Amino acid sequence: MRRSIRLTVLGCAAALGLAVTAIAAASYTPSMGIFQATYKPAGAGFVTIVVAQEKADDPTAGIVIYAPLGYKASLTQAAGTQIGNVVADVQIFDLSSTNVFPLKGPVKVDNPANYPAALNPCTPGVTHEAVWTLNAALASQPANPIPVYVDHTTGAEAAFSSVKMTVCFRDPTLAAGDPRRSPNGTKFLDAAFTVKGVFTNPSKAGNQLWRSVFTPYAPGTGTRNAPGTREAQGVVPMPYRISIKRVRRARRGFFRLAGTVNVAGSLPTGVGLTLFAGVKGKSGLSFKAVASTKTRNGKYVFNRRLPKKVTYLFVERLPTTTACAVPLVTCSSSIVSNAISSVVKVAPPPRR
Repeated sequence: MRRSIRLTVLGCAAALGLAVTAIAAASYTPSMGIFQATYKPAGAGFVTIVVAQEKADDPTAGIVIYAPLGYKASLTQAAGTQIGNVVADVQIFDLSSTNVFPLKGPVKVDNPANYPAALNPCTPGVTHEAVWTLNAALASQPANPIPVYVDHTTGAEAAFSSVKMTVCFRDPTLAAGDPRRSPNGTKFLDAAFTVKGVFTNPSKAGNQLWRSVFTPYAPGTGTRNAPGTREAQGVVPMPYRISIKRVRRARRGFFRLAGTVNVAGSLPTGVGLTLFAGVKGKSGLSFKAVASTKTRNGKYVFNRRLPKKVTYLFVERLPTTTACAVPLVTCSSSIVSNAISSVVKVAPPPRR
C-alpha cells in the first residue's frame, strides 16, 4: 500500500492545493509529507504538515509529529492569534457511510491553561507549552476545534527531535450516544495544516527527517490498538531549489526553459521534473502538467512551441517516496517533499 500525497504551490501567490489519492487499501498505513515556503538553511517561512490515512483504515486515535533536530520553534504567540489554515477530508458516518466531506478553517493559538493536565484524556498529566486549534468545518457550519499540543522535546525524544505536536481524535465507530464518540461520527482521513511565524530551518545542509507516530483504535471499542502503531516519515532536503529562466536561443516558433536542481547541496542526475503551464481565465490561473524530463548533473531543459495566449509556467519536482530511515516503530511510508521554481511568463509571437 502507498498513499500519494501532492501539495502544489501555484506560482508566486503560494496558493495551496491538496490532493490525496488512495492507490490501494490496507489495515493501517498512514503517511505524512512536509512542505515549506523555503528550504534554505536557517530560513523561515510557512510550514505545511500533511497527514493522511486510507479510507479503509481503522480510525486514528492519535498522532505525534516530531520536527527534526536543528529546527527552532517560536511558541509564544498570544491566545486568539491566527497562525495559519487547515484543510481536511473526513467521513461523517451520521450523514453518509461512503461520502467524503471537505473541511477548512483557521489554525489559532489557544491558552494552555484551558487544557488542565489532570483532565486531558489525550495527554493525561502533562502541561503543554502551547496549544493550537484546528478549526476545520463544513461550509457555513461551526467548527469542532481539535487541539494540537505543542512542546519542545525532552528526554529520549530530544535525541532525534526538537519539537513535537500531539493530536487526538475520538472514536467514530462507537455507538451513537456514547460520550466518547466523535461528533456526528466524524472520521479523520487527511489534513494539511499550515503554520507561519513558528519554525526556523536548521542552519546545516542535508536531509532533515520529520517523524510521525500514528496509533489506531480497535474499532467499536474506544480503546487504542497500541500494537497497530505505525510511523510515517517526511524527508526535507536542505537546501532544495529549482532555478528557471527562459533561454534566448531556441528554434523558430519555439521557446526554451532551462535551470538547475539543488537537492541538499548536490546536483543530481535522474531527478524527475514536471512542467506546468497555465493561462488566465474567469476564475484566475489554471495550471496543468504539459511536459516532463529528468536532470543531468542537476541541469534540465524544456523546449516548447510558442503559445497562442500569454502563458505562465513553472517547474516542479513532485513529492516522491523513498525507503524509511531507521524507524521508532514499524514504518508505513516515507515521502520526500516537493520543490517548485518561480514562474516564467511567455507571450505568443507577434503578429505579422
